[in-house]
Amino acid sequence: MRLPDLMTNRSGRLPRFLLAGGFATLLHWLIMLVLIRFGVGAVSATSIGATMGLLANYALQHRYAFCSALPHRVAFPRYLTGAGLGWGLNLLSFSLLMAAGTTVALSQLVATGLVAFANYLFAKRFVFHEKTTINLH
Repeated sequence: MRLPDLMTNRSGRLPRFLLAGGFATLLHWLIMLVLIRFGVGAVSATSIGATMGLLANYALQHRYAFCSALPHRVAFPRYLTGAGLGWGLNLLSFSLLMAAGTTVALSQLVATGLVAFANYLFAKRFVFHEKTTINLH
């Protein structure tokens, strides 16, 4: 049995997407931790970490997960739109789950899974979807 080539096979997008997102999340947390250790306030530290994670995630999604040929002037604004929608979906789903009496940890776990799934679909069908882009190269 031959394993699929995850770098060129479309079915490899989801694992690459999850790996890239996981790396970006770890980068966010690592930067946040280091900054806090150096005396930066927690809110500032997580803001800086999240920004660096967002930039790393975009680069990895563009190049590695979706192997996109879209120019950054097209893909990056789309990516930021998706990130904003994901932020709103996280807030909404987390808040609804909390209002329903779910624990903080379970609420965030479910919200994170929902947002990851929605972000993947949005990235696949809009952010890095080259057929919807006409004459922008």
